[in-house]
Amino acid sequence: MIITSTSYDEAFMREALLEAEAALKRGDRPIGAVIVHDNHVIARASNTFATGKSDIAHAELNAILSCSAYLQQHGHDCLIYTTCEPCVMCLGAIIMANIREIVFGMPDNYIHGKLAIDAIPYVKKRVHRYTGGVLQDACVALFRQFSEEETNFCLQGTLK
Repeated sequence: MIITSTSYDEAFMREALLEAEAALKRGDRPIGAVIVHDNHVIARASNTFATGKSDIAHAELNAILSCSAYLQQHGHDCLIYTTCEPCVMCLGAIIMANIREIVFGMPDNYIHGKLAIDAIPYVKKRVHRYTGGVLQDACVALFRQFSEEETNFCLQGTLK
């Protein structure tokens, strides 16, 4: 698995950050996601947990659902960028949507997504790239505006 980021990764993470900023302005948890195919954003979404009154209205799931028909044909060639490491539910949805590359900004050391990927052969076979830390400082700063306590919980000592 590749653990380095590129200028493309940073550009698309900035798009995800725009979605996260919109979520924060609405009063939702500031997490944004974009799905990319052939260097074009095909879907964008943010967390609507509070305003959508749904515990499963995560940014990644919202983005996947907005382009599910497209993903049936092209998912294996798509990447998803998300400002926070995907939770187990979102990781499962990403895998089932055939998205093979996952790029995130802020790690969530409570979730330990990399451990789940490495521990489950089915998942490991389907995730070809799992890259974290892209524009991490910007993602953390935005999340911190929402909740200092929740940010620290997610990071668990990753900040100096």
